[in-house]
Amino acid sequence: MKKSPKPLKDSRAQSALDAMNEIEPTTARAMFGGYGYYSEGGPMYALFAIDQMYFKVDDVNREEFESVGGGPFIWTGGDQPMVMQYYTIPESAWTNPPELTKWMKSGQGAADRAAAKKKPKK
Repeated sequence: MKKSPKPLKDSRAQSALDAMNEIEPTTARAMFGGYGYYSEGGPMYALFAIDQMYFKVDDVNREEFESVGGGPFIWTGGDQPMVMQYYTIPESAWTNPPELTKWMKSGQGAADRAAAKKKPKK
């Protein structure tokens, strides 16, 4: 029997994980005070940080996120703020599984494209 993972410490991060797991198996790992979200065997495609959920974007899907008012995660832990390639989604997606599925797939596509660009480790 497979052991159930411990619930995440942040209830909003756990709620996001629960909603995403209803669509497809998703795991979350603690990182830098937030959580990274992964589909089974895939690269990180979503991020929970500073009480907000973000999905991976690139030049292919960024406009889709911006067109619904999505904004970037801005990391402020260094010398200067850095705009990251993770954007918010409409709040309505969390109560609409088909809409959430669309955003998850879009984030996964961007994560897959980014992973494909990386050189293989020797």
